[in-house]
Order: sequence, then C-alpha cells, then structure tokens
Amino acid sequence: MDAGQPDAGTDGGVDAGVTFGGPGPWPATNVTFTQKDGLLGGDLGGGVVGISTDETQNIWVATHGALYVMRAPTATRPGDTTFHLRFDGSKGQHLTPPNSYAPDTDLHLQNNAVEYFDNGLSGNGAPQNIFGAASDPGITEIVGGGPNEVFVGYHSFHDFTNPDPNDSTSLDPNRHTGKIDRVRLKDDGSIEVVRFDLVSGNTTAFWHCRDIQRMVFDHFVHKHELYAGTEHGIDKLTPDKWFQALDQNGKPKAWVYTDNQYWMADHLHPRVCKHQECSQTNPNANTQMMGDWKGLAIGPDGDLWVGGKWSAGKIIYTPLPAELDANGVPNPGGKAGWYQRLGEDAYKHVFGDPWCGSAGQVNRWNGSQWVLVSCPAFSGSPPVFMPPMEGDPVFINGVTVAPNGIVWWSSPQYGIASFEEKVGFKYFDPSAMGVAGSVTDIVALPDGRLAIGSNGGGITLWDPATHTSKSIRAGAGLPDNTVNRMELDMMVNPPVLHVATGTGAASIRVFP
Repeated sequence: MDAGQPDAGTDGGVDAGVTFGGPGPWPATNVTFTQKDGLLGGDLGGGVVGISTDETQNIWVATHGALYVMRAPTATRPGDTTFHLRFDGSKGQHLTPPNSYAPDTDLHLQNNAVEYFDNGLSGNGAPQNIFGAASDPGITEIVGGGPNEVFVGYHSFHDFTNPDPNDSTSLDPNRHTGKIDRVRLKDDGSIEVVRFDLVSGNTTAFWHCRDIQRMVFDHFVHKHELYAGTEHGIDKLTPDKWFQALDQNGKPKAWVYTDNQYWMADHLHPRVCKHQECSQTNPNANTQMMGDWKGLAIGPDGDLWVGGKWSAGKIIYTPLPAELDANGVPNPGGKAGWYQRLGEDAYKHVFGDPWCGSAGQVNRWNGSQWVLVSCPAFSGSPPVFMPPMEGDPVFINGVTVAPNGIVWWSSPQYGIASFEEKVGFKYFDPSAMGVAGSVTDIVALPDGRLAIGSNGGGITLWDPATHTSKSIRAGAGLPDNTVNRMELDMMVNPPVLHVATGTGAASIRVFP
C-alpha cells in the first residue's frame, strides 16, 4: 500500500511513499527500551510520554524533556541499535528576525522559544514581540508521521488558579505557548523543526487549543492528516500543506492573518451542558462543557472517534480545513470546512446531550429561565459512561475501534464501555476483566482482543469473545507496570504495540 501522495514539501524534498504490510526493518520480537538502550536517567523522572514510528519505521521515544530516535536501516546505513540521537531545546532561545525565516534545528521546549510578531485582535496595532514554546512539564505527546517525520505536542500555560479574564484570548500573554512541532530527521542525523501555532479558525480572538493531549496520524485512509486532541477541542492539520506566511515583501507576516487556514483547522468539540439540557433556542444561556480530549481513534471509514472529560462522539471527515471560496482561498461564505460545520454535518454521533442520570433531574430552559425538572433516570444519550447528571465528568482517556467495528472506551473512574450502532453501550468492570490498577489506555488488536493499559497492572489482554485474559507485566515484556500510553503500528505485519511506561518503553509483536 502506498503511504502517501508525492509531496514536494517546503524543503524541496520528495516523499516517494512507503510500502506497507511487510515485516519492516526491525526483528519480529518483543523489545524493551530503557537506560541500557540510551535513554538518559535524568530524562526519565516523569516517565516516557510516548513511543511511535514514522513511515520510514524510525522509532521515536519522548520524555517530558527530550526526543530520541532509533534510525531504521537504509541501503547505505545499518539501523541503530541504541538511542544515540537525542534532541531537546538546549541550543537556547531561537529568535526569528522580522525579515527572515528558517526552520529551527532544535525542539521548542521551555528554553527555546520562537518569537512572534503579534498585533493582537485589532490587527492595527504595532506588532508585539511575543514568545511561544512549551510550558512545564514540556512534551506531552508524540506521533509518527510521514517518512522520517514525527510530531511533538507540548503543554501550555493557562491562568486557571487566579482566573485571568483574558486567558485563551488574543490578550492572553501566554497565547503562543504549547502547540506542536513538526520534526523531520535529516540524513546527517540532525533535525528540521517547524512550529505549528494553533489558533481558532473563525476568529483569532481565541487561542484555547494549546495543550496537546493526544495525537493520531492517518497513514491509510485520508493519508497524512494529523488530528490533535487538546484541552478545548480537536484540531485537524494537513502538515504536507504547511508553508510560512509571508507578506508582500517576503517577510514573515505579523499576526493576525488567515494563511494558516490552508493547512490548519481549529477546532471541533462535541459538547454537553453543565446540569442542563443544552438549549437550542437560546444557546447563549448554555454552560457548555467540553475538552480534555485524551481519546482519539481513526475509524476504518476515516472518520474520527473522540472522547474527553465530559463528552464524546464521532466527527465526520472533511478535507477542507476552513471555509473556502471558489478559488480555494479561505473566505467566509464559501464551502464549509472543518470547524464551520454544525450538527449532523460535522458529527455522526454526539454522546451526552440530553442525558438524565441517576439524579433523575436536569435544568431545562423554559423560554425565559432555567427550571430544575424531573426526568426518567438513566434516559437519553449518555456521554459513553453514566454520570449522575449531564455535564458531570466521565474522564475518557482512550477510544479504539475493533476489527468487528465495535468501539471501545476507557475511563479511570468508570472502567470500560463498548458501543455498537444497533446495540448501544455496554459496560464492563476492569477488575472482572483481569485489570489491576486504574485504566490508562485501551487499544484493539487485530485478533479481536483488547490491550488495556493500567497504572500499576501493566497490560491486560482481554478477549471479548471468551471473557478470558492474559497479562504482560514488568520483566516479561514491559520495563515496569505503569503504562502511560499505547499505540498500534499497523504499517508492518505483524503489527507492533508501542507502550510508553514509567521507566522506559516497549515494542510488542508477539502476544501471549
């Protein structure tokens, strides 16, 4: 299978595509990666946040403060046997002069900020020098992309403790923190880094999709589309179409501009309302709850299943990042893109509204005010799991689609749920499935079993057909029993389950 269309890219390189389905360049065995394999002990204080492979089958591992790569073999170079390539932000602050632009050669961690020229919401003020980089603790997520490419997601700073009324607006001094780096590995072992600055597409008044909590990359259906779950919504990016926005003099543009909407679409979010049935007649009265999108999964149809702290659903794919005119230029009044769509144009499913939980009551808009009314307990559309009232959190941290089409969800508070179109939801107790510890992630395997990661119990392989389970634990496939994140690489056969843990990482190809 061809991994992607030829892409001239902004650097003049050509992506000739990759053949999927073969065994790949690595042994078809189980491998663990720890300090003995080149991961520095000083980087492992917060554990490994992610392990992923790109379309060249380079193995990328990230901690909060560093990115490692184990290069796959090529016709002219043997593959690496340890992680001897490590990248961070140690080269210091990177300032982009107002009259030039060049990709960086280091990650945009806390000590390596990009300087932006930003004239705020009005668009008519003198540009300010505003810096953008990761906030503590740094890297939060990675996902492999095209050949020799990985995407690095960062944490951003929000003023939620002493609520700043300007938080997440164009007046927020931290509006450029967090975001995503596109990292491309060069033949000489160095990297080229481009920072993707995310901002609400319909207005630059809002900069509230900044904390990158989960990313998935489509290698198969809508090739080379990147999805990012954030603290607010889900963004769709087309990295192959990225370009630096320049003014008529060839200098980098100062914000505000819309050139980014050719490749970036921010944002969508299935929502519920806080102890309310969301009012359709007076939406301004709603207290909407959405965000913490830690569950993302691309379905076989190319649509996106999503789960967050309060709500969940299925987003229908569209290739358009933004509203375009007849010439393909971002322009209101054209064909609707990712974030302009509403209702059934954007979502196949929105779970959680209306919902009446165990409390048997909900606030309903009567035309002039909210009125607390009785409702049949456990009626309506649950936000996957069944909280007491609509708008109460469900803490979804994983979603995956099994080969038979059943969608599975995980929550450290509520456990495991499945969803079938004609059946609805079913619920499962993790302890009865053999899981020890709170659930941290869930991945459906090609053989129909579920790999359920937990904090303290390693991985449980549970078979929905037989309700039997087996375990993968520390010393027998994992560096330790704290599973932070999992990812299934289906580009090779047999596929690889990548597991990030508290003290290292693992690639599992042989399952008990």
